[in-house]
Amino acid sequence: MASWYRKKNLAPYETAELIISGIVPIFLIVIGTVGNLISIFVLLNKENPGTSTNIYLIFLCLVDTISLYQWNLSNAVYTFTNGQKQIWGRSLFIYILSQFFPFYTLHTSAMLLTFVELDRAYLLRDRWYKIKVA
Repeated sequence: MASWYRKKNLAPYETAELIISGIVPIFLIVIGTVGNLISIFVLLNKENPGTSTNIYLIFLCLVDTISLYQWNLSNAVYTFTNGQKQIWGRSLFIYILSQFFPFYTLHTSAMLLTFVELDRAYLLRDRWYKIKVA
């Protein structure tokens, strides 16, 4: 089985690579997780009723958090260990999951945004939908 190992570059490029693919993803994980948790708490607030749009947005926050960790954490671990360790391991099942998961979470986010748009459109147009569903 062929494997590829990361080669060391000149010092300025190593610093830039560490910042771009190591520190920035950790920063995005922290900011994104805090933002999504705040959004979930606001949407679950007692002052906001549990409308269908809020439910879609809560699931969107959860899926976006999973996507955030999947994309950024694997890159940060790979960069901080100089290409020696990967977060997904060597199992075939985990490897297949690692190929499937990023696209699943991104497509699920797009689908949930579409559902929010449709839900809002139905709320504006249909009185029955507003009374019974939302």
